Amino acid sequence: MKPIIGVNCDYEEGGKLPYSFTYRDYSEAIVAAGGIPLLLPIIKDKNDVELLLKKIEGLLLTGGNDVSPQRYGEDRHNKTTCVHPDKEVSDFTLVEKAIRMKKPILAICYGAQLVNVVLGGSLIQDIPSECKNLLIHKDSQNERYTHSVTIEKNSILYSIIGVDRIEANSTHHQAVKRLGKGLKDTAHTADGMIEAVEWKDYPFLVGVQWHPERMINFPHHAALFGALINASK
Repeated sequence: MKPIIGVNCDYEEGGKLPYSFTYRDYSEAIVAAGGIPLLLPIIKDKNDVELLLKKIEGLLLTGGNDVSPQRYGEDRHNKTTCVHPDKEVSDFTLVEKAIRMKKPILAICYGAQLVNVVLGGSLIQDIPSECKNLLIHKDSQNERYTHSVTIEKNSILYSIIGVDRIEANSTHHQAVKRLGKGLKDTAHTADGMIEAVEWKDYPFLVGVQWHPERMINFPHHAALFGALINASK
């Protein structure tokens, strides 16, 4: 039986009727791996979120804008673009409840940063202005750069991907700074930026900074979704 994978939606208002959405790449990656995607709109009631989580077997946390730095005790950088407050409340509730219920989680970009902050970690709010890095992680035109990512061999990520270096896309201006409780950093770029986190003392929780859903034609990236599906069965 195919597992049902919840996918948290993005949310926008922007002068039009408010709407929840997600990019097709996420659901197609789940389908290709053998799961059934279920899109999750904003739900702030904790009891409703818990009831919904009982209906799904795994959780995919998608990319998006930025976590409010107030969540980790910092002032807002002028380059920080926070997600809508309603989405942030919904996402925090979703992740907190999912972790309590031990649901398998694959977290991507903003999703990985979200998990890190939920677990008490903090973020680099703007890589170009805060770090003397060697690599471009996101340019002003949002071009899809690629760079090498080195993976720790003693990690869940390595057991999934099977190699210690891959090429990954890069469209982020924030990254993990202080790790959340229980998390371990397991992949880095040449400039030392954290590219992946995981929680070993948990059924399945892996977060990556890149967007594997855009690269599922490559087995190393598709394998992440296969791992989520297998953990959710």
